[in-house]
Amino acid sequence: MTGSNEFKLNQPPEDGISSVKFSPNTSQFLLVSSWDTSVRLYDVPANSMRLKYQHTGAVLDCAFYVENLVGTHDAPIRCVEYCPEVNVMVTGSWDQTVKLWDPRTPCNAGTFSQPEKGYVLSSIEGRVAVEYLDPSPEVQKKKYAFKCHRLKENNIEQIYPVNAISFHNIHNTFATVMTERRLQ
Repeated sequence: MTGSNEFKLNQPPEDGISSVKFSPNTSQFLLVSSWDTSVRLYDVPANSMRLKYQHTGAVLDCAFYVENLVGTHDAPIRCVEYCPEVNVMVTGSWDQTVKLWDPRTPCNAGTFSQPEKGYVLSSIEGRVAVEYLDPSPEVQKKKYAFKCHRLKENNIEQIYPVNAISFHNIHNTFATVMTERRLQ
């Protein structure tokens, strides 16, 4: 069952989705990583899986970039982003470091320790909140929250946690993923 603002993937991962990323160049492609050890590339308008890459362990994040191994961490990598403006790959790990990589060479361009620092924003209650770090009252007025990933059947509302969020940098929109492998 999908609502008007939901999109159910054909050939979804077998386990929980850990991250979704829109292509930086087009809204046609969506990259999905999963605890089922796969990364999948979907053609959104066609609702078809174009590629599937199988890893040996759970994949916690994904990013669009050419296929190159740029480096490793001492613990699982939790997030990865490619910044085309400066041609750098940024990774964050459970080893409490953020690393910068030059993807043209397997070279670590910088390591930044994050001991006991940082934050986690998640919702197991099917909610999304948009917050701003700027404490000024005019910026704080822009924040908002909403409920999502709820299915009502036989007068019983099932609430699913938000597993991942991906922002589209061109269209200023975002998608959320719940554990039942649905995008909203």
